[in-house]
Amino acid sequence: MLHFLRYCRPLLRISCLSTLLWLLAMSFAWGTPQERSADRTLLIQFDPTTRSLQGELHQPLATERRFRLLEGLTVTSATRGDDELTVVQEADGRWHLPLDADAAGSTTPITLRWEGTLPQASNGSRHQVAAEGSLLPTRAGWYPHLSDSAAPLWLTVSVPDGQLAVATGSLVDEQHADSAPYVARFYHPNTREVEIATGPWRLRQREVEGVQLRTLFPEALDGAFGETYLQHAAEQLARFQASLGPLPYTSFSIAASPAPVGLAFPGFTLLGERVIPLPFIPHTSLPHELMHAWWGAGVRVDYPSGNWAEALTTYLADYALAEQRGEDDDMRRRWLADLAALPSRQETALMDFRGSPDPAGRLIGYQHGAMLFHMLRQRIGDEAFDLGLRHFADQWMHRTADWQALIDAFSMASGEPQDAFIMPWISQPGRPTLHVEPIKTQAYEDGYRISGMLIQRGQHAPWPMEVPLVVTTEEGPVNVRQPMHDAQQTFELHLASRPLSLEVDPGADLLRHPGPTPAILRQLMLDPTTRVLALDDALFPLARQVLGRDAEALTTPVNLQDEAQPPLLVIGTTEAVSDWYQRIALPEPPQPIASAEDARFWMAPGTPIGLLSGNDAVAITQLAASLRHHGQQSYVVQSQGGETVQTGRWPTEDFPLSVTFTANDFQE
Repeated sequence: MLHFLRYCRPLLRISCLSTLLWLLAMSFAWGTPQERSADRTLLIQFDPTTRSLQGELHQPLATERRFRLLEGLTVTSATRGDDELTVVQEADGRWHLPLDADAAGSTTPITLRWEGTLPQASNGSRHQVAAEGSLLPTRAGWYPHLSDSAAPLWLTVSVPDGQLAVATGSLVDEQHADSAPYVARFYHPNTREVEIATGPWRLRQREVEGVQLRTLFPEALDGAFGETYLQHAAEQLARFQASLGPLPYTSFSIAASPAPVGLAFPGFTLLGERVIPLPFIPHTSLPHELMHAWWGAGVRVDYPSGNWAEALTTYLADYALAEQRGEDDDMRRRWLADLAALPSRQETALMDFRGSPDPAGRLIGYQHGAMLFHMLRQRIGDEAFDLGLRHFADQWMHRTADWQALIDAFSMASGEPQDAFIMPWISQPGRPTLHVEPIKTQAYEDGYRISGMLIQRGQHAPWPMEVPLVVTTEEGPVNVRQPMHDAQQTFELHLASRPLSLEVDPGADLLRHPGPTPAILRQLMLDPTTRVLALDDALFPLARQVLGRDAEALTTPVNLQDEAQPPLLVIGTTEAVSDWYQRIALPEPPQPIASAEDARFWMAPGTPIGLLSGNDAVAITQLAASLRHHGQQSYVVQSQGGETVQTGRWPTEDFPLSVTFTANDFQE
């Protein structure tokens, strides 16, 4: 059977596909979900080398439909049972399938067949086709998309020997013999979308708690990293299933792509071949994409009402793993510092986030949203939070959910409505600053009293929050959570032991502006008005690597007294940048850095000016290529050969949210 397609004569390819579909259904049926007439069935034969594609679609259809096929593909037949149907090509790539009035009551599915050669991918193409790796994304014109209604999907894919394939849903079975095509069948219980990826991969797999975990990497990557990724995925899957319940697919594949991507699909993820070797990816991107199997690729996002999935995934994957390593406090502080670097004109509401690659939007959609879930978890407790997640998954798996559905799940789990707490954080842009008015103290015969006022400031203040107050006393710490619903909130604490200090939100658990923050590279990356001053014109193109986008050259003199001075990136050799720095009289950094090692980047303290310099063009280029990973730093230093040897943030003054007491403060 596996050799069947190989020997089909060209004029009989479509009938061969039909026969192959029947053979596959028979050979894969044992122990799998059973196909029904109401299901959508799709059979694809695809050769990435020649870009040829033949397809056959069986789908119930009650009304006429229009659909699009890519240039080079053409419909060869359309039938309903034994009846031939007419398909009209209205324009290039546009097709019309008219149905008569009797079709409304028919339960017999239509069968569409098409074939041709896929066009080569261009800059505007959604599909990627190459022997090194292909991606056929949903609704991209490689198959007839006939309905926006979700339904069960059976998808069979055949690719030539030397290629493997992964596709939407759970892997039902696969068959592969030497010198024969690879054939795999996938099943999804309720989907609108269809995706296929292929590549010259080596398969590595293991079963973990009922899930078949697979890596699909080219030979060199498989030998070097396949087992590492499989091991990390196994550990992460076990941890995630313990808190969320079973993965919504019986298989999960980690596939390599020649494109620089990190994409999650139902049942698989694509990671760029160039990022797979990076040592931090198995600890960051991999668990993030695996978590998307529940949120985004499992419970689908109602994008018009806002993308909740990235925030939830970031909190349950990135943050949870940092928490396990004891690095959660640092992660929250980094998130708040990054959000503080957002220019006010870049602030948008969380519910306006759809999933844009724009760095400012991602900060809001990922970090702002994750901090909201952190506050919610602290508000309702771990048990109710986990119960809410499981309820949300049970109610909405393989369906489309909005923010309100998620709020309702947490309301059910906590036993009280959460709308009033969550809605302001997703509907209003920005975050508040938090202040505490001068504290009053008093001693009594039986104890001590501390009172004061918490104040929120910000364009959209107040936001609802529960403010952590930590009083260190002679007998130990006392923790209090003070509800705050208005712009001003008084508090009064009665203590049995003499207080030594009071701290407001010492653990950075609140979604707020963190107070005075050091100048960091992220400010230049996020601000669209950032200008570039290249002291050597040949170095100007490096600005795009640093900023992640094109930027205009500086055309006006630098004026440090002008508050409207746009952020500035200066690039040049060690000597040229040092001379310019002294001439402008910028503030000196806390440590000597202008000639450190072979290359260095630093922010001039207290200014929106960053400086990139090196002993030669090679050193500058190496550092520029790595700076995208160091947006949270005030300075980065590299030695010869491009090894990063120093990173850090400039110190800042303490934010006045802590008070120290002496015995004199509590005299009766």
